[in-house]
Amino acid sequence: MKLQRQIDRLLAQRASEWHQVLENASESQRAEFVAWLKQSPLHIQEYLETVYTDRVLKHIDGERIEDVETLVAHVAPLVVPLTDKPNATSPKGRPKRRAISLAAAAVAALCVLLLPLVFRSFEAKLEYATAVGEQRTIQLADSSIVTLNADSQIQLRLDQTHRDVELLRGEALFKVAHDASRPFTVQTKTAIVQAVGTQFNVYERPDGTRVSVLEGRVKITPLGKGTGAANAPNGTESLGAGQEAQVASDGTIQRNPKADVMRTVAWRERRLIFDNVPLEDIVYEFNRYNRTIHLTLEGVPLGSRHYNGVFDAADPDSLAELLSREPDLTVERRNGEIIIRKQ
Repeated sequence: MKLQRQIDRLLAQRASEWHQVLENASESQRAEFVAWLKQSPLHIQEYLETVYTDRVLKHIDGERIEDVETLVAHVAPLVVPLTDKPNATSPKGRPKRRAISLAAAAVAALCVLLLPLVFRSFEAKLEYATAVGEQRTIQLADSSIVTLNADSQIQLRLDQTHRDVELLRGEALFKVAHDASRPFTVQTKTAIVQAVGTQFNVYERPDGTRVSVLEGRVKITPLGKGTGAANAPNGTESLGAGQEAQVASDGTIQRNPKADVMRTVAWRERRLIFDNVPLEDIVYEFNRYNRTIHLTLEGVPLGSRHYNGVFDAADPDSLAELLSREPDLTVERRNGEIIIRKQ
């Protein structure tokens, strides 16, 4: 019994610590808190009792969706106060546990009613984003790791049966923790990519979605343009390690026969590697990484020029230097902007 009391005290102390942390918690701390709640119903009960005692239930129900007074009134008739009279069946000399007050008993009953409210609160979509030139690595509650490239944004939702990510813009590298019971999906405007335990890169581009697989396998399901529902003219496609494909806005899937996925994810070292890439795409990539210097094309027909090369993503001047050698192009630097014109 002494050991149990120590455990109870430690559990109450941990719940109190979480209550303080959550006042200014980061998204990763909130995810860790949810994982702690799921370890045991006792964790949920202890935390709710702590919150109620401190009279800050609005932290869980900030918008007052639930009427706490109504909940109390609902459970109060079920509560029977205990007395301090000795129990005739208790061993002689063993102290009787202190009586539980009506309020404390009501809190215990409230745990059952408020449990869905707690998980509804923490199952809301989380959003992560990076600015121009910024990269960010996020560890999810399931131990999966997401690395966001510059100027990118995702929304994610993890629950007991699903792990869903929506890539709203930009590019992300996913290292998925294996969990066969909870598929991991990434959705873009043109495709849904599904994996169980693998590592893959997804790039939401103006002309569609590029998927590159580093480890394991993924399944790609195209989305019909503007429908929001699966529409696969070429059917669902499976990609293995070292393979890459582009999903167009019309739902067609085109594999890249010369895929080099390690070059594709060279952005992790802030390197840009181009192999016969149109100049407008190269300019687009550089502008994702640089806030102070912006590249602009004027009068250069789309698709008219292709280049190869390896560049430092933070050095657009190196591209400007290369283009200045072209006899029919002029390069002008003005107020943080590099303008490339066709003569």
